[in-house]
Amino acid sequence: MGSLKILPLLLGLSLVLAPQITSAQTVEELEQKATSAEEVKNYEEAANIWRSLIERDRNNTYAYVKLADILSSQGKIADTIATYRQALQLAPDAEIYLKLANFLAEKGRITEAIASYRQSVKLDAKNDTAYTSLGNQLIAAGNTEEALVAYRQAVKLKPEAYNYNTLADTLLKTGKREEAIAAYRQVIKLDTSGYWSDNAYDKLGEILEYSEAVAIYRQASKNNPEDEAYYQKLGELSFKRGFVNEAIAAYRQLVKIKPEASAYVDLADVLIVQNKSEEAIGFYRQAVAKEPSDYYYNKLNEVLVQEKNLDEALAICQKIVRIGEGSYDSCSNVNLLLYKQKGFTGVMEFYQPLANLIPRRQMAELYIKLGKQIAYGESGDGSKQEATTVLREALKIDPENSDAQDALKDLIAN
Repeated sequence: MGSLKILPLLLGLSLVLAPQITSAQTVEELEQKATSAEEVKNYEEAANIWRSLIERDRNNTYAYVKLADILSSQGKIADTIATYRQALQLAPDAEIYLKLANFLAEKGRITEAIASYRQSVKLDAKNDTAYTSLGNQLIAAGNTEEALVAYRQAVKLKPEAYNYNTLADTLLKTGKREEAIAAYRQVIKLDTSGYWSDNAYDKLGEILEYSEAVAIYRQASKNNPEDEAYYQKLGELSFKRGFVNEAIAAYRQLVKIKPEASAYVDLADVLIVQNKSEEAIGFYRQAVAKEPSDYYYNKLNEVLVQEKNLDEALAICQKIVRIGEGSYDSCSNVNLLLYKQKGFTGVMEFYQPLANLIPRRQMAELYIKLGKQIAYGESGDGSKQEATTVLREALKIDPENSDAQDALKDLIAN
């Protein structure tokens, strides 16, 4: 309360630093001027204008709230809280209590935030967001049962996916399994964005036996043969639980209705588990055709290397380099196979035409990884000498590379 008593004095003193404001300027003009200053992050000017409006009218609640907002942006915690409370003395409004509560929660002042949220919902019992925020702070304070009351009220006021998801997560944590399941089913039913249902599908998959989860997934999708989320989550659940054939069937249906790179890769990843490399390679190729990124090329290259398809793997590395985007993982994965088939001379000959396209640091890193693979992998006799040669070449490319220096020191020491 002491800070509230000195606030008028502080406001008065601050006017010395305020921009030039004439009495001819209207309140609307000054408010627009303050808003413009805030938009360009000139917080000091904006704050001084709001102070000048308070000086004109000590009962201007709106000016106090706007000043508090600015002080918040300036990181002035005590002044922000005091100014919101000054506004509340003038007008105990639910929205102002909510602003204060959100600020207190952000600063970790849980007990004070809870008190402000309680005042907000007392004045406006129809704001579901305030109840949800109150519940979150009650959880942080360890008051789970009261948090559930707040979450249930939020759901009652606004039965939407987000509120049901928040309630369901808390019900699950408190061991209220059946209620949690019912709430997660509501999330899937109500979620049109797919954002919250993603979590609901995952949690149901964790809670239930496989057959139960599949039944609920199917029911939630209403047996819609075009429901992407259903087949995506069915594939993930089946793969995670070890039902590989079921996962493949789900992903095959998914790529029919959603022929995107991510779906092709999901299917290919499961086919790899069944040692169906050729079919997997076909789907990886479709993925890169849809989205020619380093990530998808790398997925394809990993299998090509396993199948010892050196020529295509090298061609992909060249393509990634010429695209000029990516982490060069596609090249890194093929280097050991290239070394085993053609030696380090063959590796250097391959990269020579690409030397001006690969940044020096990345080129050195490709050689460092290869050197470590040779030294500690399965390259046969003479690995230490060959690895030393590769690491020295990396240092020629990037003399200050500490990773190469350390790797070479360790190799020589051992």
